[in-house]
Amino acid sequence: MSNVKTGSALIQGRDVVSLSTFSEEEIRAVVARARSLKAEGFEAPLRGRSLAMVFFDPSLRTRASFAIAFTTLGGTVIDLSAERDLWPLEIRDGAVMDGLADEHIKDAARVLSEYADVIAIRALARGGDWARERRDRVIVSFQKYATVPIFNMESVLDHPCQAWGDALTLEEELGELRGKCMALVWTYHPKARPLAVPHGVSVMACKLGMDLAVAHPEGYPLDQGVMTTLRHTAASTGSELRFVDDPMAAAEGADVVYAASWGSLDLHGRAEAEKERRESHRDRRVTSELMDRTNDARFMHAMPIRRNVEADDAVVDAAGSLVVPQAGNRLHIQRALFTSVLGVE
Repeated sequence: MSNVKTGSALIQGRDVVSLSTFSEEEIRAVVARARSLKAEGFEAPLRGRSLAMVFFDPSLRTRASFAIAFTTLGGTVIDLSAERDLWPLEIRDGAVMDGLADEHIKDAARVLSEYADVIAIRALARGGDWARERRDRVIVSFQKYATVPIFNMESVLDHPCQAWGDALTLEEELGELRGKCMALVWTYHPKARPLAVPHGVSVMACKLGMDLAVAHPEGYPLDQGVMTTLRHTAASTGSELRFVDDPMAAAEGADVVYAASWGSLDLHGRAEAEKERRESHRDRRVTSELMDRTNDARFMHAMPIRRNVEADDAVVDAAGSLVVPQAGNRLHIQRALFTSVLGVE
């Protein structure tokens, strides 16, 4: 259990907001801890501890995995919906609060810190100007004012716990990930989806030394700041990083195909124009023909998945599909993260 204890000490007291702030050693240590807890079981080290979850957006896997992980470790969870349970919040510093907002986010964060040992936030983009939205003001404000660790349950820019759980799944399936190849393939979706998952998964792959090929149509690049992070990370770990248009080219020789959809950033906030652009790519989905180009690759998707739109049934239900195991591993990685951050064995 020495490696598990090391993993706990490495990130004790840290916020889990972006995977880019963690080293390869720290990421691997938490994965090792998750594998140990999954194999050997656990007691109730979080008895007397509490988690406050605040959702500004819907959730299934994240809400369930966070709550069940914390409670099965002995802790108490409160689940708050921003629209139902919170006063309208003001985010601007120095604001004269004579409008709709009844409470400043600094006061909400400080009060929740009096009650909870951990605060977890889900707050996605609202369709405004991307340069402003990418600042992730809700979760950054909670980080600024809370006095306990903050967990990101998906924000505008990142979904670190999804990516960490995917690292656990990949290591279980493929063993050592360094030198393995991931194809992150943009797929059509009727809606403009968030960029948090493709951002987090891309950073995870490069942090762990995987070669990464990102396939997306023209007009659908990742965020420029994230791409800069990816290039720096790939250079430091020796990963090969490619951005291509053709999904077949990305899939050639890949060990894993990760399907994801995301919106066009230069049309962010312009719903009709973005939809018109996206509709021209309706044929972009993961098919058996694409999977045949790979190195007998595993198929991954963060879910929920639009069957026969993002990927064919034959792919989602194939023996090499990891969509259900990767969802299941969200629970195990959350236990590892909670115990590591709170410094318990």
